[in-house]
Amino acid sequence: MYSKIIFVCLILISMRSKGQIADPDSLTRAFNRYRTENLQEKIFLHTDRTSYVAGEILWFKVYNTDASFHKPLSISSVGYLEILDEGNKPVLQTKVSLSEGKGNGSLYLPVSLMSGNYRIRMYTRWMKNYSADLFFEKRITIINTLKEQKSDMKVPADKYDVQFFPEGGNMVAGIENRVAFRITDQTGKGVKFEGIVVDEAGNKIASFSPLRSGIGSFLLKPGPGIRYKSVIVFSDGRTLEQALPGTLERGYVMSLKDKKDSVIIDLSSNIPEGDAVYLFAHASNKIEFGSRIILDRGRKQVRFSKDELHEGITHFTLFDQNTKPVCERLYFNALRGSRLQLSSKSDSADYGSRKKVSVDIQAATIRSIPAIADLSLSVYRTDSLQQESSPSILSYLYLGSELRGNVEDPEYYVTNDNPEASIALDNLMLTHGWRRFKWEEVLSPQPLLSEFIPETSFHIVTARLFDKSNRLPVRDVPFSLSIAGRVNQFYSGTSTSDGKINFFTKDLVGNHPLILQTSTNNQGYSIEITNPFSDKFSSRLLPKLTLLDNTTGTLLVNSINMQAWNIYNRRRLNKFTESDVRSLPFYGSIKERYLLDDYVRFPTIEEVLREYVLSVGVRRREGKLVMQVYSGVVNESFFDERPLVLLDGVPILKSEKLFSFDPLKVKSIEVLPKRYFFGTEVYGGIILFKTYKNNLEGMELDANASVIDYEGLQQSREFYSPRYDTAEALKSRLPDFRNLLFWAPDVITDKAGNAKVSFYTSDRKGLYVVDIQGITSEGKAGSFRFSFNVK
Repeated sequence: MYSKIIFVCLILISMRSKGQIADPDSLTRAFNRYRTENLQEKIFLHTDRTSYVAGEILWFKVYNTDASFHKPLSISSVGYLEILDEGNKPVLQTKVSLSEGKGNGSLYLPVSLMSGNYRIRMYTRWMKNYSADLFFEKRITIINTLKEQKSDMKVPADKYDVQFFPEGGNMVAGIENRVAFRITDQTGKGVKFEGIVVDEAGNKIASFSPLRSGIGSFLLKPGPGIRYKSVIVFSDGRTLEQALPGTLERGYVMSLKDKKDSVIIDLSSNIPEGDAVYLFAHASNKIEFGSRIILDRGRKQVRFSKDELHEGITHFTLFDQNTKPVCERLYFNALRGSRLQLSSKSDSADYGSRKKVSVDIQAATIRSIPAIADLSLSVYRTDSLQQESSPSILSYLYLGSELRGNVEDPEYYVTNDNPEASIALDNLMLTHGWRRFKWEEVLSPQPLLSEFIPETSFHIVTARLFDKSNRLPVRDVPFSLSIAGRVNQFYSGTSTSDGKINFFTKDLVGNHPLILQTSTNNQGYSIEITNPFSDKFSSRLLPKLTLLDNTTGTLLVNSINMQAWNIYNRRRLNKFTESDVRSLPFYGSIKERYLLDDYVRFPTIEEVLREYVLSVGVRRREGKLVMQVYSGVVNESFFDERPLVLLDGVPILKSEKLFSFDPLKVKSIEVLPKRYFFGTEVYGGIILFKTYKNNLEGMELDANASVIDYEGLQQSREFYSPRYDTAEALKSRLPDFRNLLFWAPDVITDKAGNAKVSFYTSDRKGLYVVDIQGITSEGKAGSFRFSFNVK
């Protein structure tokens, strides 16, 4: 494999030096090499709602897939979720356990949060090697009804963003081409307007208006050396002028025509020596077409059957004879076999309060073949605050994750199949062009270096060692990480040239104090934990929150409901499942164990060890008491190597300090009487002291140790939904004003494609939506929504 990579790199270097068109096979090999060396993930996050009142709980389900086939991907075992404010400052962060490409969790939204639009994003450690634009993101709204709203939440005066996009990327003199446009307001939403294009003399050249979401296109044949500008008149009568992109005297143009069963790519050029080009097509990191093409008098037409193209977005890229990408065009092929067909209904359209609701779910492929699907389901009350255009898993995987910027109402493009929707979808391709890589990286002979390795099985805690005097990293120093708790954890390693070391922790769930210390007596070191969350941010727009007058009543009722629900159900809302941690500590099972309460209590640790701990000997060296472990070998006494001495799982480097520790605080002593190899260290056995409180009981650590509070993976909170299946429960006078009736992150359909869930309505009347998202093991994704009334 390595020799093949070198061979490809040499070919690419040779191509550049000779200035000739790339051999199609060599460019294909370069693309495949990049794809196989840079496996990418896509994450979709299903939240129970899109709008919340501060004080409520946000529930979520994580779907992690590979970027090419959208199959659930198990490369990462940890996901990082953040809620960012409009300044990209994290207000909430958590780490989520992932298994087999999925995970779920919750976040309590504290009442300290200010009202506003927030960005919720999700990514893995491996995804941090790439652009933050590849992280999953969507907008959520949080309203703090207990604090006075900001005065700037009123709708501000419109500010418009006007952009023009020549098809393929260029306007070339003398060649007619399509020019797309997108005009949005300060919230990122498209606006209505009428516009014209004029030349330098003021002559009208073209007129245009948006088809949908401020997006549309028009034809233009630019003349040589002529500058063009647009004159735009908005619905409120305001006028705006903006220049169009400049015109190239010489260049290439690529345009696309969408026919019934085929796609036609028109290639044009006015470069006399530019007849030899290379057309390359790929979709989801898979090659669909690659061929050297000779233009005939500056023109060539290439036809593709839609059946041969990947479902979703295909990127057509044109390279000139110097292997330089000069044009690119995106095309969306209709989703057929990639869809998961979901259907669902409740046993009635109308319910009273505190009544049982049964929901049947069916999952099938496009040919109505029953499918086993992994689904998440949310049932919530609709109001004026909930967003209607939140992306589904299907629209995100095939549309939102492949396009630049915000896509307004993404569901429209994947659910509608009519001529107008097809034109609107193609306009979207023209205005949101983007790829998940850079061509210079693909063609570079040097492979990309990944700073972050994936967390395939364990959460990685990264620490750095510095010299206190100059803050420079220190290399080749052994140091350890210890975690005291129900199951002791101990890790060790040696710092690299940049002072880093990765600790591959296991079962690190909840908050823990991490004890980091070097195994040297040098007190001039400083140890720090590296922030595992990303410090890179996407370029997506986050509009300011604007509250309309008709939301006041809704906010008041939601606030009262939230406070009542929290008061009466606080304990139920904060019930967490027991963490599934391993039963054995890092050193395995130890048979030699002494429960000190079973013996006569002695006043010193020395006497305890001498009197009844058989495998430990106490000796004096250089005037200090030391411990040794008996080897158990004939004609030998004790191990030459020093033992690993632990107190509640934390190594005590100066073990003589334990001789002054109060033995009445010690619950047990365990001894492993054999050599223990741990990393680069060799220990003459292990001696483990455990206190009653398992928290070191006031033992003073070495001066070079650092104790850092660290939040591990979040604990799993149990979703509480009251049941009214008895007369006593039905007559309960406790108020039930839930907006979120039900949340189920792990609904699995059976072999017949069926699943069923049930829950009870609350005391609050209104229209409730059932939102279902899901995916199969083959990567077929789908969603379904329906509603019912509570009267």
